[in-house]
Amino acid sequence: LTKFSRLMRLILDNSRSEWVLLENELKALELYIQLEAVRFDNSFDYNIETAKDISIETVLVPPLIIQPYVENAIWHGLLHRKEPGGKLDIHLWKNNGTLHIEIEDNGVGREEALRQKSKTATKQKSHGMKITAERMNIVNKVYNVDAGVVITDLKNEAGDNGTRVLITLKYKTHDSHYS
Repeated sequence: LTKFSRLMRLILDNSRSEWVLLENELKALELYIQLEAVRFDNSFDYNIETAKDISIETVLVPPLIIQPYVENAIWHGLLHRKEPGGKLDIHLWKNNGTLHIEIEDNGVGREEALRQKSKTATKQKSHGMKITAERMNIVNKVYNVDAGVVITDLKNEAGDNGTRVLITLKYKTHDSHYS
């Protein structure tokens, strides 16, 4: 209950702003993932890794821009795995003035998730992705930050699936316009 309360407080605080500190966004994201892990009997492990040259205390991002993709990875990929060993990896790095946020899972992949077509999951996925795409378009128009998303289906020789989402946007800090 304490984690849920903290998550709700962070979401309410973050939703009042057009930009939030990456530190607060990552705190909310980690609480969300922890709650989902408990909810689903710890059926997956996760790791959030931020490059050392990113100052999470000064970098600004649109609020709740990462969470919908993490939710999809959990609900539509990892929870449908037949074998144990679900993994969710989130990596953040900076390159040439661009913030890169990569969300990768070893779930069943988008093709299999569509095949399974859970009615609730399908409605929530399309709704969440539509809203997030609209928000990305607005952020681009209003702030000209070149925000983009690339989704890649992963398959290896062993037949394992997964999905990689790469979110990119200009590296913005509160102590300078762009760095």
